[in-house]
Amino acid sequence: MDYDTAFEYLQRARNLGKERGLEMSVAVHDAAGHPVAVARGKARSWHGPYMAMGKARLAAAFGKPTSDLVEQWKDRTLFPQSLIEIIPGGVTVNSGGCPIVDNGEIVGAIGVGGGSPDIDDAISRAAAGWALAAPKGGAE
Repeated sequence: MDYDTAFEYLQRARNLGKERGLEMSVAVHDAAGHPVAVARGKARSWHGPYMAMGKARLAAAFGKPTSDLVEQWKDRTLFPQSLIEIIPGGVTVNSGGCPIVDNGEIVGAIGVGGGSPDIDDAISRAAAGWALAAPKGGAE
């Protein structure tokens, strides 16, 4: 994931947010979970970029949308909590992160925040083109 490609995904998510009247914080990470591009939403939202980065990092680590992971782990509260400590840079266990797939391979992930969990999830999936290119499988 190079910067220019990451910036395109970032802009796509921000534009989708603007269509809903929202100013989204967006982070795009590479497949290893390292940040490539980050944008803050509202000027007073100090936590927004960090939340978006944590969502992108979690989606990259497990190769699944974070909303799917939240559902998968709903009865295993200690498991996602343990990830906060063991995944470098930390994660955000919340909806709004989605892997980015190119030719069937996960090449990165996007995390968004600024709306409700459902809106963040919808924007991350749409920006990543998830419905068009969902990866096969994914880690637990």
